[in-house]
Amino acid sequence: MAEGRRAWGKVRQLPSGRYQASYVLRSVRGGDQGTRYTALQTFDAKGDAWGWLDREHRLIDRGDWTPPIERFREAEEERQRKEVARQAAAAVPTIAAYGSRYLERADLAATSRDRYRQLFRFYILAEPATITRRGMVKDKPVAKHGIGGVRVTELTRADVRLWWQGLPVSTRESSCRQAYDLLRAIMNAAVEAELIEVNPVQVKAATQAQASRERNLDPLPIDVLYAVAEQMPDPWRLGVLLGGVLGLRSGEVRALQRRDFSLNVEVPTVKVHQSVKEAEGKVEIGPLKTARKGIAFRTLPIPAALVGDVRTHLREHTQLGRTGLLFWRTRDGGPVKSADWLRAFKKACKTVADHLEEDAARRLEQSGEQESEESQRIRELLTGQGGYVFHGTRVTGLTWAYRLSGGNLRAVQAIAGHTSPKMALRYQRAEMDYLAAVAGNVSSMIEASTRKP
Repeated sequence: MAEGRRAWGKVRQLPSGRYQASYVLRSVRGGDQGTRYTALQTFDAKGDAWGWLDREHRLIDRGDWTPPIERFREAEEERQRKEVARQAAAAVPTIAAYGSRYLERADLAATSRDRYRQLFRFYILAEPATITRRGMVKDKPVAKHGIGGVRVTELTRADVRLWWQGLPVSTRESSCRQAYDLLRAIMNAAVEAELIEVNPVQVKAATQAQASRERNLDPLPIDVLYAVAEQMPDPWRLGVLLGGVLGLRSGEVRALQRRDFSLNVEVPTVKVHQSVKEAEGKVEIGPLKTARKGIAFRTLPIPAALVGDVRTHLREHTQLGRTGLLFWRTRDGGPVKSADWLRAFKKACKTVADHLEEDAARRLEQSGEQESEESQRIRELLTGQGGYVFHGTRVTGLTWAYRLSGGNLRAVQAIAGHTSPKMALRYQRAEMDYLAAVAGNVSSMIEASTRKP
């Protein structure tokens, strides 16, 4: 600063050794003419004191000057406002914290809770996952962009789009879709809690993936269902038929025991009261997922056309004893893991699709006949993106039941073991004679579709 400028203002050293700066205001709007204004703080160095005077002089020159005490109060008020905002933001939980609480409090079966926790950790928080490939094991994040550190109130659609784009949708579509659904459910809970007004989890591409998933649950024609069953390992063949004819869930099929079947009666039945649970690396048999909602079991009539298959399986493949499992691991006798079951099922689906393709190619070569649209649809259904899932056999069975019962919702609910959101429907029951009639219709359709010419 030039000496002339230094003539403006005053700097003096205090007994403490620090420096004090002040100046006399001559004529400035907002200030008292002739009043001396002193810096609100003292300075370690003389140059710092002159620097403060220099800044004050520039404010006067620009016409932006106000008394130092007023500027201090305004700055303090702004600081306090920011601190309040910071504390308010800190009180809002992160996605990681809010999602963890959501999973703890949600009414979920143990298997579902364990599955959702894995999706939350590896797909939403992007924690490193142990991946085995070609004999090598390494820890690697499944998702490129974790959003666990984002505050619930600060998550934007752009954040969600970026997160979705970083997921391995091409190779793990089903898990990615489930992770998307989980994140959407978590943010829906935030909307209900009035933390946010609108759910930001709205990605068009993810919705399209959902539609693809739903297509993989289309019902199969009876002859295709039986063809898939024939391609399963012999000890597991019946499982596909039970899933597709009776509409059982995968876990329910794998938990069936010898004692659950009553065949030497007028109406053969199976009692469905257990399901295989897989949580924290353990594979166990437990109650149905609907038991928490008042449906601990359901007794289903077995179509006559399926009774012979059941008898053969009980005789040739089922463990001994009343509690012997119909489907079990040869290694230790425990229930079959979901991953092993699905792997065999998808392999069977692919084999059937390959046979359809070979048959179509042969007809084209021999007679010039083009493959039908239905055959193409079935092949696409069996081997399309993500492949056909075993739950599709349950959809198959329930679709038949719906059609053959004339659209009777009560009958389908009883067969499926569904719990309705409406309390009135939860306690409605379909009589056994009506269910037996539905089973009779299914049996007739099976016999007509599988009868050899």
